[in-house]
Amino acid sequence: MILWLLNNLSTFTLGVLLVGGLTALAVAGSLAARHRFPHLAAGEHNEMVGVALGMFGAIYGIILAFVVVTLWTQLENTQNVVANEATDLALVVRSADAFPPAARAGIDRAVGSYVHAVVEVQWPLMHEGRPSFDATAEQTRALYAALQAYEPQGPRSETFYEEAANRLNDVAAQRRRGSRWRRPHCRLCSRYSCTGERW
Repeated sequence: MILWLLNNLSTFTLGVLLVGGLTALAVAGSLAARHRFPHLAAGEHNEMVGVALGMFGAIYGIILAFVVVTLWTQLENTQNVVANEATDLALVVRSADAFPPAARAGIDRAVGSYVHAVVEVQWPLMHEGRPSFDATAEQTRALYAALQAYEPQGPRSETFYEEAANRLNDVAAQRRRGSRWRRPHCRLCSRYSCTGERW
């Protein structure tokens, strides 16, 4: 229910519902208490209630600060994971520029397919609260297969091949870490457009 509200209502609407709903509930509770216990309206316990409210307000403020810091940290971590994954993918493709055209084209297609799977399959699952590393497992295997299909010839190709392999390992690690969080902003598309074509 909470996930549905977060995914389908704007922040403003949620704020109005939350603040307005809690305010209406507090007013209704106060009116009901005054009606049921009229002697409370005399105010003989107002000073004690004021101290208790101040204490509860301070505790609420501390808890709210911890919640905000935790959520902000999670958001930053998610953005870092996505940015690192996009960078690693771009470097895989850049390293593949040193390979022959056929190998380069295969790696480029595999990266495009992977990016589409992340954006079009995995992120919607994360948006629904059902993250799954397996959503891109086939495309990850295809990325490795495309890279492994090429046998580097000479020290120059071997250097770029090793760099591409290291970056691909980083991509897999970032994806496994990133699949725990909710859908991030679309940064993987910085390399590929919606059609998956190169810049």
